[in-house]
Order: sequence, then structure tokens, then C-alpha cells
Amino acid sequence: MPGTLLPHEIVEELTEVAGRIVDEVTAHPAELPSKEQGLGPWGYIVEHSIDATVTGLQIGRRLLPPESLDELGFGLFLQDIGMLALPEAVVQKPGPLAPGEWELLMQHPLLGLEFLRDDTIGNGAKSVVRSHHERWDGSGYPTALTGEEASLLARIAAVADAFDAMTSERYHARAVPAGVAVEIIRSGSGSEFDPAVVDAVLAVT
Repeated sequence: MPGTLLPHEIVEELTEVAGRIVDEVTAHPAELPSKEQGLGPWGYIVEHSIDATVTGLQIGRRLLPPESLDELGFGLFLQDIGMLALPEAVVQKPGPLAPGEWELLMQHPLLGLEFLRDDTIGNGAKSVVRSHHERWDGSGYPTALTGEEASLLARIAAVADAFDAMTSERYHARAVPAGVAVEIIRSGSGSEFDPAVVDAVLAVT
């Protein structure tokens, strides 16, 4: 499946769904999504994509011009699309991944880009898919970008992704309260996460 380009009509459908999420978020006061817990692996990935999009847009509203929110929302909505190119035995594994499995999982951002080579998709959205697991100090993946080497959209996505993952009841990890997740993110300001993005999270929460 790597290298498969999504048909343009599917890209249009996904863009429309992401656009509806953007419209819904920007039409209401800042509020983080409520959680639906106890989902299976694929259910979690879908719910996580939606909730991380909402969370990221709430952060993005404080850091980006309004015209950038569509690209941020689309990128967040499809950030884990590369998982479709991985073996289900890895994606759905209930326990810790073996080293080789983890190395495979860390390829999902680059695999996701292969689905999104459509010229109508903006570079900002693609940067979210590619770099939402990069870290401010270079400890992330897939290519250990540091600081502003990752786009601001991707740095927002990194925080939104981490916050939503920590507060979700995953098939391999228990959820933590939102306040605990916020403190973990605060403690990662300047190391794992862009300090400006962390400040925006603190303002939202």
C-alpha cells in the first residue's frame, strides 16, 4: 500500500469533513472535546483523529491567522492515515510493541505522506501529517527535526496529539485526567514541545 495516492474524490470528501469540524470549532467558544472511552484500536484511531483535530484547532485559534485553520484541521484529521499502510497486527497489538514493531510504527507519518501527494493538498497540511511526532528538542520522529525546523502547524499538532492521546482510554494505556495531561505538557515546554504552543494550551485549558 505505500505509494498509493488517494483518489481525488476521496481527498475532496475528507477535506469536506475536516472543513465541517473547522467550522464547528470556530463558531463556538473554546472547549476541548468530551471523550468516548473504551474503543477498539481502529475506533480509537478514528476518534483520536477527530478529537485531536478539535484540540489542535482550539490551540491554533490563538496562534494562527484564520485562513490557516483549514490546513491545520485537514492535517490533523488525517495525521494517522499512514496507519492504513501498516500490518493490523502492529496497529491492533494490545500490549507493548517489540523494537522492530515500534520502528515500523514510527514510519506512519512518512507513509501518510504517500497517500497525500495530491497537488490540491497544501504543504501546511502535509507538514502536520509528516511531523506531528517531531519534538522541539529533536527527540521525535521520523527525522528528529528540532525547533522551528518543523512547521508551526506541526508543532501545534504535536501538542494536540499528545494531549488527546494521554486523556484517551487506549487499548494499550489508561487515560489520565486532563489536568494531569496539561501538567505533563507544561513540564515538556522547551524540551518536547514549543513553549509558545504550550502557553496556548494553558490558555485553552
